[in-house]
Amino acid sequence: MAITAIPIQPVASVSGNQWVANRLIEEATQTFKLGTVVSVKPADGGIQAWDGATLTGAQGSPTGVSYEAASNLASTGLGAPTPFSPLTGLGATITFGSVPNQASAKNIPHGAPINDGRVGLIFASPDTKFSATFGNAGNTATPANTDVGLSYGLTLDTGANFWYVDKSKTGAAAAVKVVALDPRDVPAAGTRVIFQFLPAVVNIPNG
Repeated sequence: MAITAIPIQPVASVSGNQWVANRLIEEATQTFKLGTVVSVKPADGGIQAWDGATLTGAQGSPTGVSYEAASNLASTGLGAPTPFSPLTGLGATITFGSVPNQASAKNIPHGAPINDGRVGLIFASPDTKFSATFGNAGNTATPANTDVGLSYGLTLDTGANFWYVDKSKTGAAAAVKVVALDPRDVPAAGTRVIFQFLPAVVNIPNG
């Protein structure tokens, strides 16, 4: 059932420092949205949408939350340059029209972003706090102070295709710990909670 979840977003850190983000090679044929829980594909290291079940701490477990949408690349990391080499891959993400007498040339609007075969994510570090919609097994739910300190799972909303903190998932299905109610909301059905990923269930490259 759909609950109209909104994208997960980082909101603070325990240390007071900026949360850790990076841009890593994108797995082929990914179409996930901004604010999606992502993981590393074991076969080739590409960033993909998390499968919603792997919570072992190994590759395939949550790595972080995307801060940009996937580009549906034809192959993993298509266009990503090697170190100290120029960008020679996909080029601009937006083009229009045609260029007279130059069949392979493209018109690019000023400021158009470059697609370099990578996608940006904020790592699921224990230091980072995220905000997400609160629900219960496909239904909206009102977060309460009694939920703070408890560990719950994450579920993909079938309506908006964004992840929400799911009160019905506990125990081995838990992925996050609720640390506060989101102070921007008056608690009601489907408002937000602040959470941290459980350190034992995440997989962060080189860390």
